[in-house]
Amino acid sequence: MIISSDKNNTVKLVRSLKLRKNREETGLFFVEGERGVTEGIKAKTPLRNLILSETFAESCEFESLKKQIGSVQGKDMESILIVVKDSIFSSISETPAPAGICGIFAMRKAKERIEEEIKPEYTKAVLLENLQDPGNMGTIIRTADAAGFDCVICTEGCVDVYNPKVLRSTVGSVFRIDVIVTDKKGSEVAEVLKKKDFTVCAAEPEGGKCCFDEDFTGKNVLVIGNEANGISDEMLAVCDKKLTIPMPGGTESLNASVAAALLMYEILRKQEEYRK
Repeated sequence: MIISSDKNNTVKLVRSLKLRKNREETGLFFVEGERGVTEGIKAKTPLRNLILSETFAESCEFESLKKQIGSVQGKDMESILIVVKDSIFSSISETPAPAGICGIFAMRKAKERIEEEIKPEYTKAVLLENLQDPGNMGTIIRTADAAGFDCVICTEGCVDVYNPKVLRSTVGSVFRIDVIVTDKKGSEVAEVLKKKDFTVCAAEPEGGKCCFDEDFTGKNVLVIGNEANGISDEMLAVCDKKLTIPMPGGTESLNASVAAALLMYEILRKQEEYRK
């Protein structure tokens, strides 16, 4: 078993990274769970440290993971590994049943201009405006990854994508799909996308065109707004389409991540039909 002499400082670092201001100051974030850590390694996201509980360090899963670290990132295990007692790992874990593994990764550096973030080949995107719930954001990122969307754009006022609850909800998808973080307003980003030939589609609980009757050929960006207040008037003013999901039952609205999932798969379905 390899134990780094920098153990105490690294444990303190993990605890500090639970706060957004510390993540932003250091440019680091931590991901807990074998699947999330493995996806980060596969994506070649710079790995600063790997923290294990003693139990996980002695497991077969760790033997397999060691090979991935060496082959994907070329890291010297001795330089990045921290092994701690199970009780210490439990104290830094965000879950009631700790998996025994977490990784400290470097944040992706955002480009100065949002125009440079949107690649020419992108055709399907999700734009989040003032989304506040970490579980919703994480689920939307995971669903966008599953539905083959190119990117998820998190604009000014959204919950931090590196929030541990967001990252756990993505189950590793945050490393597979392009997640673009910008300090621009949602309406400003929408204008940029329109110049790149995207049709901007607003998800509205009522008053929009039935999503099942809409045409989604070409480039589309789906806008999901705040859980309580929906999409801002400023954003609605620049949207090309307003989409409403039929709700013949008694409820007035859907959870943001559920609505996003239904609309993403409707866009995917229509585009697949068009290709045929």
